[in-house]
Amino acid sequence: MQRISKSWRWPLAGLAGSCAGALFVPIGGMLWVHLIVTLSAVVVLVRLAHREVPFPVALAQLRLGGDDPAVLRARVLSAAASLQQGRPDLTLYRLKSVLPDLNRVLGPAHPDTLSTRLLSLQVRGETGDLPDRLTAIRELIGDIAPVLGPGHPDTLAARHCLAEWLGQDGRTDEAEAAYEGVITTGTEQLGADHNLVLIARSSLTILRYDRTGPANGAAVDDMTAIVAAMERALGPTDPTAASTRRLLTQWRSTQAGSGA
Repeated sequence: MQRISKSWRWPLAGLAGSCAGALFVPIGGMLWVHLIVTLSAVVVLVRLAHREVPFPVALAQLRLGGDDPAVLRARVLSAAASLQQGRPDLTLYRLKSVLPDLNRVLGPAHPDTLSTRLLSLQVRGETGDLPDRLTAIRELIGDIAPVLGPGHPDTLAARHCLAEWLGQDGRTDEAEAAYEGVITTGTEQLGADHNLVLIARSSLTILRYDRTGPANGAAVDDMTAIVAAMERALGPTDPTAASTRRLLTQWRSTQAGSGA
């Protein structure tokens, strides 16, 4: 049964029960009522099962087993895909389901487990599901950095998340220092054109621009250079480059309108 996902055992059991029950129901109206009721229940169970483990992942688990690392990674990817589809509730549901298995099979210090914890904290922190998000992300950084190293993308992503939340909480000086740390370490370890470095540079520039508004010509100049670097490194059609370019256009329009 380990090869059959827990969430899919109920639909399969319901389907088997429906077929077995039909053998004891007389042919006629009662049989149709039995089939309609039981199969409707099976459909509901299928939807609930698919919410936790998508059907293609369940099939992979049937072939490889629930503890196969590839299956566990596929479950995490399904959670990330639901986030891209604008379903953070479904993302959290799937992450909460897979995290215990990652800890059990791979261990709490495995890179896949740490990466999944980071995604879970990011979503929970942004949706208000994490009461003390700053403490939680600091604890995660403390767990990630010794294992993956200070320059690993997941470590830098967690530090960027901390900087972002500090800024959202109005702790701008701490946020600015945190962004600068990400930029410095990221540039040294990953290179100046890495997307994490470019995103951190744009976040820091936004933070500084928000302090002063359209009068901050230096921020507009900095963002101009960042957009050029993003288009060179990521491509002009990259979503991050495109959204940053739109923001720069807004800044320039506001600056022109204010006469700054």
